[in-house]
Amino acid sequence: MRTPHSTLDRQGLMKVRSALDQAGYTRDNVQRALRTDEHLSTQTGEVVVFERRIAGRTPLETIMRLFLIGSSVEPADLEASLPGVPVEELERLGLVEASGPGVRSTVRIIPHGDIVIACDRNYYGDAMGHEADVVTGVNSPATLLADLTVRLKAGRALDLGTGGGIQAMLLANHCERVVAVDINPRALGFAEMNACLNRVENVEVRQGSWFEPVQGEKFDIITANPPYVMSPDSTFLYRDSGMPVDSLCRQLVRDMPDHLEEGGFGHILISWALKKDQEWSQPLRRWLQGLPCDAWLLHYLTDDPLTQAAKWNRPGLTLDLADYGAALDRWVDYYDREGIDQIAFGAVILRRRSGASNWVRADSIKGGHGSSSALVLRVFEAEDYLRSLSDEGALLDVKFALVPEHRLEQRLASSAGKWQLQDATLSLVEGIGFQGGLDIHTALLLQSLDGVSTLRQVVRKVGSSLELSRDETSAFAETAIAMAKRLYQLGFLVRSAR
Repeated sequence: MRTPHSTLDRQGLMKVRSALDQAGYTRDNVQRALRTDEHLSTQTGEVVVFERRIAGRTPLETIMRLFLIGSSVEPADLEASLPGVPVEELERLGLVEASGPGVRSTVRIIPHGDIVIACDRNYYGDAMGHEADVVTGVNSPATLLADLTVRLKAGRALDLGTGGGIQAMLLANHCERVVAVDINPRALGFAEMNACLNRVENVEVRQGSWFEPVQGEKFDIITANPPYVMSPDSTFLYRDSGMPVDSLCRQLVRDMPDHLEEGGFGHILISWALKKDQEWSQPLRRWLQGLPCDAWLLHYLTDDPLTQAAKWNRPGLTLDLADYGAALDRWVDYYDREGIDQIAFGAVILRRRSGASNWVRADSIKGGHGSSSALVLRVFEAEDYLRSLSDEGALLDVKFALVPEHRLEQRLASSAGKWQLQDATLSLVEGIGFQGGLDIHTALLLQSLDGVSTLRQVVRKVGSSLELSRDETSAFAETAIAMAKRLYQLGFLVRSAR
């Protein structure tokens, strides 16, 4: 089936969503049933395992087999699972088709948080046919972009390269109007379908290439998940840009400020080429030169060319090892010709701030714990404040407090019949999972930051409890300044107005 729907029937699709809700078709319930915390868009042999985990005929299991696993189900089981939505209506809506004596879905419907996202059943085309306009659903990059996006109440938002519309659906929850742009008409068809399934009425879809459909317009929030894979192919619109190396990502980063309102935030996932032993942020800093924006650069992965080639070719190939080997050679040769030694992956978060001395900071990230919106806002506020200081010593007069979303793990050892603190690890359990080690002195210092006492007062208090000399206390103050600055930068600390 090469169209995302036969008839876009808003009322019919909303009935389907109500039936899905009634059956408990949520991400948490599905992951619990499948015994996995992986993304539900997995396209691997795990499907065989999943089928055996949900062998029953409850409404939730039937819906999972149909819309998530892609198995055929009995018409009677389907009608019992989606009461009020007959099989004939599901066929008219373009969601299912006859498959022998059973019924099979024509799309996947993936639950994600409070929304569901319909997409193509197979990200590599029907029967591995490699159709260029295949539309993906919920995957790791989409989740990362959603987690990094600032969730401020806003007037207008733009989702660039919307695909099936996952970012647009999430933006619709806190923005008055959302424009969703994609060059792929099938993607926009899915985005419209998903707006119906999610009861969203404030999303407008526009077809076109990148910023062309919104020329002259500005937005408070922009998200972009472009085809950032550096590829010699032009097989899939969602993956291959057809542009040399990382030029598309560079172009979009540089064009984004023109479409941001003053104070507006832009978020984009990117990949970029690195030379051997090149510091990862160096190319990105060149991209940002002259832009009227503050920027937070994030890096989460660097691959060598062969690893990159294998990652993007293995899932879509048949078991013909010769074909697989030829694809690997073609991709590695491309990287060699272009002088690419490594491929880095990450994100850029921009905030338009004109007429100012703009800052750029760079951090590597590992994992995450859901939305990082509050953390992103804290990071930008902290960087603004720190750069306004003429002397970092002024931090001693700040009242700092730890955010509630932290975890402090301490390691104790028994000595002379007493438990002594050996070291500690501080972790954020909100958004980006920053963490770092603390020694005994800084751990005691950190625990005393209550938002009431200044950093100077805390240093004196801890220094007294440790019986430090005046010189030792002075050195401890310098350590405290450096620690407070870094933890403030990473979002562990906030300034208190008390």
